[in-house]
Amino acid sequence: MLLPHGSGKTAVLVERIIHKIIDDKIDIDKILVVTFTNAAAAEMRERILDAIYKKLEESPDDINLQRQLTLLNKASICTIHSFCLDVIRNNFYEIDTSANFRIADTAEIELLKSEVIEDIFEEKYLNQDKGFLKLLDTYTGYRGDEPLIELILDIYNYIQSSPFPEKWLEEKVEMLNIKENCDFSETIWGKILLKDIKSNIYECILKLTKMHEETTKFDELAKYSAVLESDINNLYAIYNYSETWESTFRNINEMIWEKWPVDRKVTNDLKNDTKDIRDKVKKQFAGIKILQNSEDAIFDIKEMYKILKELQNLIIEFSNNFAEKKKEKNIIDFHDIEHFALKILLKEENGTIVETEVAKKYKEKFNEIAIDEYQDSNLVQEYILNSISNKQNIFMVGDVKQSIYKFRQARPELFLEKYMKYKLKEQKKDNESGLKIQLFKNFRSRENVLEVTNLVFDNIMSADLGDVDYTKDEYLNYGAGYKEPEEKVDFAGNAELHIIDLKEESKECYKDDNQSADEEVETEENEERIENSVLEAKFVASKIKELLESNYQVFDKKKKDYRKITYKDICVLLRATSATAPIYEKEISELNLPVFSDTSTTYLDSMEVQTILALLKIIDNPLQDIPLVTVLRSNIGGFNDDDLVEIRLADRKSSFYEAMLKARLIVKEPLKGKIENMVNNLEKWNKEEKYNDLDEFIWKLYTETGYYHYVSLLPNGNLRQANLKLLFEKAKQYEKASFKGLFNFIHFIDKVKTSSSDMGSAKLIGENDNVIRIMSIHKSKGLEFPVVFLAGTGKKFNLQDLNKPILMHQDIGFGPKLIDSEKRVEYNTLAKEAIKIISKKETISEEMRVLYVALTRAKEKLFITGISKDIKKKMQEKEQLLNIYQSKPGERIKYQLVEKYASYLDWLELVYINNKPNSEKIINLVEHKKDEIIKSLQSHEIEATDVKKALEEKLKEVNDIEESDKYTDIKEKLNWSYSYLESSKIPNKTSVTKLKQMQEENISLEEIIEKTKQSSNLTYRPKFIEEKKTLSPAQKGTLMHYCVQKLDETKDYSEDKIEEFLQNLYKNEMITELELKSVNRKALIKYVNSDLWKQLKEAKEVHKEQPFYTYIPAKSIYENADEKENILVQGIIDLYYIDKEGRVILVDYKTDYIKDGDERILEEKYKIQLDLYKKALEEALNQKVYKAMIYPLS
Repeated sequence: MLLPHGSGKTAVLVERIIHKIIDDKIDIDKILVVTFTNAAAAEMRERILDAIYKKLEESPDDINLQRQLTLLNKASICTIHSFCLDVIRNNFYEIDTSANFRIADTAEIELLKSEVIEDIFEEKYLNQDKGFLKLLDTYTGYRGDEPLIELILDIYNYIQSSPFPEKWLEEKVEMLNIKENCDFSETIWGKILLKDIKSNIYECILKLTKMHEETTKFDELAKYSAVLESDINNLYAIYNYSETWESTFRNINEMIWEKWPVDRKVTNDLKNDTKDIRDKVKKQFAGIKILQNSEDAIFDIKEMYKILKELQNLIIEFSNNFAEKKKEKNIIDFHDIEHFALKILLKEENGTIVETEVAKKYKEKFNEIAIDEYQDSNLVQEYILNSISNKQNIFMVGDVKQSIYKFRQARPELFLEKYMKYKLKEQKKDNESGLKIQLFKNFRSRENVLEVTNLVFDNIMSADLGDVDYTKDEYLNYGAGYKEPEEKVDFAGNAELHIIDLKEESKECYKDDNQSADEEVETEENEERIENSVLEAKFVASKIKELLESNYQVFDKKKKDYRKITYKDICVLLRATSATAPIYEKEISELNLPVFSDTSTTYLDSMEVQTILALLKIIDNPLQDIPLVTVLRSNIGGFNDDDLVEIRLADRKSSFYEAMLKARLIVKEPLKGKIENMVNNLEKWNKEEKYNDLDEFIWKLYTETGYYHYVSLLPNGNLRQANLKLLFEKAKQYEKASFKGLFNFIHFIDKVKTSSSDMGSAKLIGENDNVIRIMSIHKSKGLEFPVVFLAGTGKKFNLQDLNKPILMHQDIGFGPKLIDSEKRVEYNTLAKEAIKIISKKETISEEMRVLYVALTRAKEKLFITGISKDIKKKMQEKEQLLNIYQSKPGERIKYQLVEKYASYLDWLELVYINNKPNSEKIINLVEHKKDEIIKSLQSHEIEATDVKKALEEKLKEVNDIEESDKYTDIKEKLNWSYSYLESSKIPNKTSVTKLKQMQEENISLEEIIEKTKQSSNLTYRPKFIEEKKTLSPAQKGTLMHYCVQKLDETKDYSEDKIEEFLQNLYKNEMITELELKSVNRKALIKYVNSDLWKQLKEAKEVHKEQPFYTYIPAKSIYENADEKENILVQGIIDLYYIDKEGRVILVDYKTDYIKDGDERILEEKYKIQLDLYKKALEEALNQKVYKAMIYPLS
């Protein structure tokens, strides 16, 4: 049965069950009802109970109905996991397991997996296992064996969705062992790639044909039209003769493009437009060039077959050892629940899978099996339910358009297979099995919401992309029957699409080429940018407030009347919540609106839990600087920044804890008392931890430090306390699971965080709590809200998984990257390229279904927001492509075009342009400039100022009436100004480079502040995503600093030795290939032959890259600063050494270009820096600097 969103599938299921027990006289315990969640099972049971009671009111003496009431308590209305557990507990002896097994939680299982795999690795290392060492060479680097561990666990977890995991693994690895003399087109991967290649070629033909049609309309463009015609014919030749891999390989690589005519006399704009499109087509065609012939492609895959065979053996060994460990501890995990049940219900006989006697008993027990949310079933569940059915008594309910659990290996194709195979009642023949029932009335949403949903998916969802041909037969038809309001009120309304245009403000943060490396680092560290997600969150928050303050009405089904909108009527939906939900929560909270963000990541990542975990770490081992400083700086420690600096100055080289021990001997009160208290507490807690239960010890820390009560005073205090309680409960569960000790618990938590295991989150709100909710689209499935804000639609889809070294697919198997550790070569095999194509298509199809779920959560009003970098340009591009791909406006958008885009906003814009007349009727498209939004968001500050002005005016009125001391006092308070306002604007910390820049440019205090504000608005791209083919001067400077730092003063360097030194840096991945090419070899050779180098070889001590902190009077920099004010200056000294005569020499490297003999120019330019370095060094060493100099690395 196909039951789309809001069509009343639960009601249909309940009605069917009632029909079975009343009309067909089937007992309720003879029906198995499988739901997706426990909540759904409870709701189903409650509805059936209500339905039976209603029938009993009509027929109170009905013995059958009374009997069903008794049987309902033991009826099998449950999740698939609950059913499987029932099978296991009643038949545990069939699979040699204990009757009193325990289900381990996810975190415990992750820790156990780590233990098992570490034991295996240790044994392999000791035995120097050749296959294992080959895997290490292939999949790990110099940083450790974690990538191989992750790969093993990734594959192990993936294969658990198969009914027979090890069998699947062996079969799919064996697929890579391709037979000899095979054309690659005969393989499953070759067929996929050839189909994709032909599709791409046809797309190229389509684009050129469109332009050819246009150019033939103008005689002056005849020569260009002829070139296009030649191109089209050549492409058709490849398209029509691409049956084998070799022929395709040859034809594509021999493709010749006609030379484009040059004629400046032709001024028709279409000439240039055509050339632009042709160039793009050529680029697209170049992207589909086959770089391997059939023989090479097969050779690569067979090479990786050997590697994957070793990996297969390792995974099976891990699987067996892991199963043994679980058996020893008498625990099972969630995968075991389904696989153990399957093992009880099915067995293998003579290579065939057959039902067991237990399965036959269940088959006799259940007259009917009803499966809810069937589109989210996986293959294991399919096998289980089929094993206990007679194939004619399964009633499946679902909507494939809401299948959004591919990441859990759900198989929507199981649903689709039956959907395509089964016939409607009027189409079904007597001898055909399987009946399809379709219900398309929607009883949840208003017509305006349904119209938008139908418009969007009629345009973009097809059998090729989305897995469903969304025609009018699939439309959601209005059936909710909302009554019209009696009075004229604001209600329902068109969907609103708000696009924030960043064009005017989207600027790169340009840097001066003459800027030094130090200056560039300083700029990057200090610049802050307004994140796009923050801007969008501010906008959404303001729209919510605006809506709540308006007279907008929603329909209350319980009251059967309209009422004013309230907080709980609103939900903000996000595709992913981990990074952005806290931002939205913060922005909405700042407008004094109650909000709850339903995201599990906030638990372990919350400030309060992080602080307690840091405390536990230093109780176990105080020689950990970051956790120690975290605790010291928190409310537990009570230290401030100045205290920490003073402690570090006591000992700059040792750990921070050792510096504390030294500092307590020399510092004064109150810092001395703080240190004594912290050290004594750590020693005390370290002893107490040994003899206390971990959970009791953690609670003791909460109370002794007062931290548990302290967090209750912070914003969201109840939630923070709940998070701490949750950590306490996890510690209790941890010790019950036979794990012991503080160190192991800390290790356990770290493992959970790195493995992204869901440890849950504190829940403080119920279904009826009056708050605005923020949640992921996945968590919203099955829920409904009067008003929905779908935000972040401009965010690109996450396709990162396609870059993994090995791709997996349930049907196609493995797609490995070829990695040759000896030749240091790696690239994708064609098997991986094929799986990449299929996986990308499936991911985009899933994203389309996720969008469907999002749009259908709204009952009455839908708001959609997104960010575009240049909306005008993007819209024009889409319009141009639609003209090329579409035969006529309004028809369904070709799936090849939809597939090109990777965000919901792109799809919505495509739909809007393609169906503009219809779109304008039901969607209000509003474009916003970034500047305008920022300006409007500042209105609350203006309101605050207006309040102050109003008070002052009122005071003036009062003064006119009565000038008393009381009113004078009020006036003085209102006119009060801070005496040290100028000092408050001065930073308490800066850098040497910043000071040099300020004094050189002669910038006033006000200009510095303004400049800082402006720089904070600039956006820039991080280095790791920049795609530069050359290094900037600043980057080259940093590179030279690094190379000089790595040179060994005890060695002699010739030109060849310098080259060898650089090659070693590259081989050890300390510098990139681009950096290797960019190193100034002449400067390095000059350096190792300089007088400075000779002095370094003879020096008593050499110190490089030494960080320092020192105080300077603020008055020396800022004229208006108070004389008592100091500024903390930080910097890094490139080099200082103590020569053979015991004198301190300070050296600062610079990459500025100067002529030989002009070193004094540099010393003058950088005098401020040298003076500060000298001052800091003299304070640190308590010795005068004999000489401070600049050495030019140019």
